[in-house]
Amino acid sequence: VPAQREVPFGEPVVEQARRIIETQLAVSAAPLLSAIPAGTTLRALYISERGDAFVDLSADVTAKHTGGSMDEILAVYTIVNALTVNLPAITRVQILVDGKEVDTLAGHVDLRNPLSKNLAWVTTENPS
Repeated sequence: VPAQREVPFGEPVVEQARRIIETQLAVSAAPLLSAIPAGTTLRALYISERGDAFVDLSADVTAKHTGGSMDEILAVYTIVNALTVNLPAITRVQILVDGKEVDTLAGHVDLRNPLSKNLAWVTTENPS
């Protein structure tokens, strides 16, 4: 089920990106569940001149991950799509964990390179 959250406009783009990710990491209101493991925090966020965002998350994103392939896809694309859909200056997202590049969060999604927007995992309708 899609969840919409308001993030105040901010300048520069990196500050807006931080707010978007921090909002994604916040606890979801019941009955919704977050795709990102609870306790995950944003350590740092950088944006290159090419439009690649580097999102450095705490180790909780891997340590508390459930391990399923669908859960990993949703966690990754929650972050990637939140930035690439809302901020045109960001075209791709590289997820880091504790300041380091990682191969994957739970063994299913290749994180060795920046990822582009993928709306295949987004629904705009509420299931009946």
